[in-house]
Amino acid sequence: MKVLAILIIAVALLIAIAPQFTNCEAKGGDMPGTTSSGGAAMASASGMASPQAMTTPVAMAGTANKVVTKMKCYWTAHAEIAVGIPLAAVGALLLFARRKESKRALGVITALLGLSAVLLPTALIGTCMSGEAICNTTMKPLLLVAGGITIALGVVVLVLGEMSKSGGNGGQAAA
Repeated sequence: MKVLAILIIAVALLIAIAPQFTNCEAKGGDMPGTTSSGGAAMASASGMASPQAMTTPVAMAGTANKVVTKMKCYWTAHAEIAVGIPLAAVGALLLFARRKESKRALGVITALLGLSAVLLPTALIGTCMSGEAICNTTMKPLLLVAGGITIALGVVVLVLGEMSKSGGNGGQAAA
């Protein structure tokens, strides 16, 4: 079970860290069309921006009358941090889990977090519309594989937790 816990922690780190370096914003900084000023800023802020970019006003020094837009893959990458950190915590808890019920619960949580890692770039937030973008060629496949591995690890932990004997005292007083 300890090997599974270490694998879960490793996959959690991959899910949280890799998208930070494989989204479109990380590779190019300000990409063409991601900043606007004047009348174009109003069009972007009113929702007439391209469908692949989400507009967010950002207060930055020296950027008066500019609206900085962040692409969908940027937000997906940041949302994956919210999946990776709890997943790493689950892996750490699994290192010390002794009771059958604890292992089962951690297995279910692992599988659900793996499902979240898959749903963020596919159905919930998404990635850029361009098929050649780094988020679609690297980040999305990486997250799909890592999420699938996480779901599989969660199912294995659940099954092994179900088959194992309870390592705790089962709520009974020690003799």
